[in-house]
Amino acid sequence: MLILDPTNPNPHADKGSKTLRALAGKRLAYLNNGWTSMSKIGQLIEGPLKRVHGIAGIVHFDVPRNTAPPGNLLEHVAREFDAAIVGMAN
Repeated sequence: MLILDPTNPNPHADKGSKTLRALAGKRLAYLNNGWTSMSKIGQLIEGPLKRVHGIAGIVHFDVPRNTAPPGNLLEHVAREFDAAIVGMAN
């Protein structure tokens, strides 16, 4: 059996994005690619994230399957939200 470790062996490498230490007060984007599982999770996730982690809210975006996100959606999410839950590449 071959097990691949996807982590970068260089501990000083650029991780590409900031890491949130907590979700309290954060705005999340939910990018739903239309898969049934993403739709179901999207309906259930906001309440627990507000109650347990104190998020400010989630804004849901629909992204078509098997195509690039429309327009400048990813740039908009990166600029306007603290984090994203992404279901774009199952």
